[in-house]
Amino acid sequence: MIDSIDLNKYIELYQDFLHPNPNINSQAFLILRKEFESKFMNNLLANLKEEDLFLRRKSILALGRFGEKTLKSIVTLYMDSNNTTVKVSCLKTMIKVVVNFDLEELTQENMLVVESALNEDAPEIILTVISLLRQLGETGRNILIKISRDKDLLKAKASISALLEMKDQTVDDLFDELLNDKSIDPMIKEDILRDKNIEYS
Repeated sequence: MIDSIDLNKYIELYQDFLHPNPNINSQAFLILRKEFESKFMNNLLANLKEEDLFLRRKSILALGRFGEKTLKSIVTLYMDSNNTTVKVSCLKTMIKVVVNFDLEELTQENMLVVESALNEDAPEIILTVISLLRQLGETGRNILIKISRDKDLLKAKASISALLEMKDQTVDDLFDELLNDKSIDPMIKEDILRDKNIEYS
């Protein structure tokens, strides 16, 4: 329970957090996280539902600095929402956590979000979850390899694009297989060949 004095302090700090000056908002963030962690996190999570793009971006960046605590809350928010903007914001937050804390694996609970996102039809969700997989090292690579053969062209092309940035022998072998597979869409093969031409030119 926050008393009236603390509430006033919170409001002032939160206003500073939204300030365009990076020094002011960074200092406010540190104090908010230390003294009002629970309320601040809930506030940031609620902002993922806002129409204001600035507010959403600011909140995604901040939530990305909370680590594992953020991921637990994100799972609930993602699964309980039918809003594409909220789902994309949740996935972008997960990306920030993974990058900020050098995570190469997610918990089984977190992976439920990934699996759910891969079954969505919205292009924004598909592209964002594939960007998330791109950050997950071997775990992400193995899932991307499976998706590269998906009948959904957007998923397949996005997966190939992500894999093109993950140069290793497994990926190179996959590309050779896809190029020789008559069932693979020509557009996928064009992407692979274009990359090979750039690499060897």
